[in-house]
Amino acid sequence: MTELVLPYSPRPFFIPFHQRSARYASIVAHRRCGKTVACINDVVAKALYNRKKNPRYGYIAPTYRQGKEIAWQYLKDDARPAIKKIRESELSVELVNGAKVSIFGADNPDSLRGLYFDGVILDEFGDMRPSMWGEVILPTLVDRRGWAVFIGTPKGKNHFYEIVKRSQEEEGWYSSILSVNDTGLFSDLDIADFRRQMSDEQFRQEFLCDFTAAITGAYYAKLLESPVAGPAYDPDLPVFASADLGYTDSTAFWFWQEYPDGECLIDYEEADNQALSYYFDLLQYKSYKYDTIWLPHDAVAKTLQTGRSTVEQFIHAEFPVRIAPRLAIQHGVDAARKVIPGVRWDLENPRVLQGLDALRSYRRKYDEIKKIYQDAPFHDWTSHCADAFRQFALVSKRATIAATEAPSGPPSYGFSLEDLYSCQPKKTLRI
Repeated sequence: MTELVLPYSPRPFFIPFHQRSARYASIVAHRRCGKTVACINDVVAKALYNRKKNPRYGYIAPTYRQGKEIAWQYLKDDARPAIKKIRESELSVELVNGAKVSIFGADNPDSLRGLYFDGVILDEFGDMRPSMWGEVILPTLVDRRGWAVFIGTPKGKNHFYEIVKRSQEEEGWYSSILSVNDTGLFSDLDIADFRRQMSDEQFRQEFLCDFTAAITGAYYAKLLESPVAGPAYDPDLPVFASADLGYTDSTAFWFWQEYPDGECLIDYEEADNQALSYYFDLLQYKSYKYDTIWLPHDAVAKTLQTGRSTVEQFIHAEFPVRIAPRLAIQHGVDAARKVIPGVRWDLENPRVLQGLDALRSYRRKYDEIKKIYQDAPFHDWTSHCADAFRQFALVSKRATIAATEAPSGPPSYGFSLEDLYSCQPKKTLRI
């Protein structure tokens, strides 16, 4: 037998984590705590002791690039005594016992579908779309009874916060919260310096692991701290929907019903890398009685794949569609801020809660050079949900902007793209 010595000495506060027996775990830790290094070495150690056939493990970052920059070098360095083969093109290593450890990005969920894992690390889970766990990762663990670890720092009460609450309340979970006061990694002078150079919200979030701290740069977080509960779907009332459409990226739909005292958001859907036919099936499956489905302004553009515009395909599928106004993003954000206080939400619908998580986390870009927030949103998993909600805000009864109507009637090819454009105010359209 050959003795392998890994170049890792765990920090004292991570020893209980390495000794855990629970299948699932969550770690909330302050910046520079060493949680990524601890988790990488935990994966390697467990992979080496695995006696199953073809063990497979994964480290998943919010994006593939982040995974490469944050964890890939750690994996190669810390596992080097046990590595049999390194595959740079795949960001994976094969260990001496045949186990494979790979780096993935949550921005490409299709790269994970169909795989199996004996264990996974989800780093900064709060920066991933909420459906990543239930729809993509959990099925990969079923066959092998694989384990999962969720790690990150707080960014409001989002889906990572919900995971942390589960880990504290349910059996079969390990939970650890490590603030700067728990680890002792920094001196009092360092901590005082952090406080001087960061806002109170930033310090509480990054170093005190405080989920109640406001997300810096968030558009709607404060407005959505206590959303007003509303009624569930009423089959006697028509349903309206607004969409943000994409093919190589996500598509999102918000659904609502109108009441004398305002709108109630009753449902939310999001998927990625799907053809329009998938969403037609989804809309029909819900069996809603649609009054109007609002599409974004670019739905009038023809596609190279079909030679028809998105709005033409919706009309051909016999959906009642109209085109939402085309305005600058900031104007749409202002409209959303205006309508949020007056709308209600079906808080019993988990998909609505998923959409609310995204809206709370939707935030502006931060310019690291100029140290200012830009007048543009940060593009991440929250963007499509927020774009669809912005379409809703523009056509809400509380909005003062008049929307335009797409051609209605039976499916027909007797109109041109110019006819569709003519349905909108010329000043709002650009080709």
